[in-house]
Amino acid sequence: MLKKVNRLAKSKDIQKAFARGRTFFNPLFTLKAVPSAEEKRFTVVVSTKVYKNAVDRNRLKRLIREHIRLNLKHFRLGNYVVVAKPSVAKNKEKTVMDSIALILSNIVL
Repeated sequence: MLKKVNRLAKSKDIQKAFARGRTFFNPLFTLKAVPSAEEKRFTVVVSTKVYKNAVDRNRLKRLIREHIRLNLKHFRLGNYVVVAKPSVAKNKEKTVMDSIALILSNIVL
């Protein structure tokens, strides 16, 4: 689980990241990044278009957050929103994790 200081939780901050953030794409994920001088804060968005069952959506969010937590020291300071695309549901877990590692490599120091 991410520490509280590393969570982007406020609606206002998430909307700001969507509006002003630099966008990175790959076939399975979209990453919105806004530089910040304070902390490295992340949020993960998985809509019902990706998985209908909440159990599956929450599992994907946990997997992504765990990957972020393990690699947190490598990321630049900023606010980040990771959005899963519906094509995630058609891929195996290994492919999904490789894809998240690839897109997060854009914000590595």
